[in-house]
Amino acid sequence: MSDFWKTSISRVRPNEILVRGYPIEQLTRHCSFGEVVYLLLTGDLPKGNEGRLVEAILVSCCEHSLAAPSADAVRFVASSGVPLQTAVAAGISAIGDVHGGAIEPCAKILQRAAAEKKSGEAVLRELKTAGQRMPGYGHPVHSNDPRTAVLLALADEWKLAGKHTRLGKEIEDATVKVMGRRLPMNVDGAIAALMCDLKMAPALGKAFFIISRAPGYIAHAHEQMTQEKPFKAARHEEIAYTGPARRDVLPVPSAAPTPPPNAPEL
Repeated sequence: MSDFWKTSISRVRPNEILVRGYPIEQLTRHCSFGEVVYLLLTGDLPKGNEGRLVEAILVSCCEHSLAAPSADAVRFVASSGVPLQTAVAAGISAIGDVHGGAIEPCAKILQRAAAEKKSGEAVLRELKTAGQRMPGYGHPVHSNDPRTAVLLALADEWKLAGKHTRLGKEIEDATVKVMGRRLPMNVDGAIAALMCDLKMAPALGKAFFIISRAPGYIAHAHEQMTQEKPFKAARHEEIAYTGPARRDVLPVPSAAPTPPPNAPEL
């Protein structure tokens, strides 16, 4: 009989659960959540503090209040009388290229530039010439993203910061010369650099936001469902209509009926 599914991630048999080959009861007893996330995403358990760094990344991204469009999506959907998981799914679905999506392109740039031994200034000048911006730098709220500093400090402390993180810092320093003002590395840029140094694929960039934001989405959905009024919507006075002014539908003159063929003349 041919296999219906194939997976290298886990195996379930009666009274046995293996995750990447490791028994779930041993992982439960000996491993942190960050270590198991690392295992699932890379295929093996960390040899050092990689799991602690993954967990720190997840904590740093767990919540950003209603300044995040995805949290707004959770609130709107939760106010409509849906189950908890539907409201949370709305938040996850709202993570896209312009909200939580800077990690992957930033990681790709850092990976390629580090492999080609480019300087931070060279990276920025190439992007500027191409009319592109450097993802993972600058923030609409934070002039210095507090999440960035602690993640980079922990990576240094645990000796996990490598060439991608060094390049990321170099790019930040070069923004003054190339862009005319300092653009600090935000949490997306920090995660991008660190995941490259952890040898994780850039395509996993959104995974950190998806995993870390779920508890925050649950909290927002529960708060909306239990403490706020249902049917969260703007009042009609708060909606600016930009279409044509009121106009009437003009009646179309009815055409004279066509007589059937061979109809007698009256």
